[in-house]
Amino acid sequence: MASTRQKAAIGIAMVLLGLVQAWSFRATGDQISAALGLLYAAIGVGFLWTEVYTHDRRPEE
Repeated sequence: MASTRQKAAIGIAMVLLGLVQAWSFRATGDQISAALGLLYAAIGVGFLWTEVYTHDRRPEE
C-alpha cells in the first residue's frame, strides 16, 4: 500500500506533467493535445483530492 506522501508525489507529478504537456502543445498550435494535457492535469487534481486530502479526513479503520 502506498503511503500518503507517495500518493501526493504521484498526484503532483500528474498535475505538473499535464501542465507541461498543455503548455508545449499550445505553443506548437496543437489544441487537441493541449486540451488532453489539461484533462490529465485535472485528473491529477482529482487524484490528489480523493487519495490525499479526503484520506486524511477519514476516520481510522
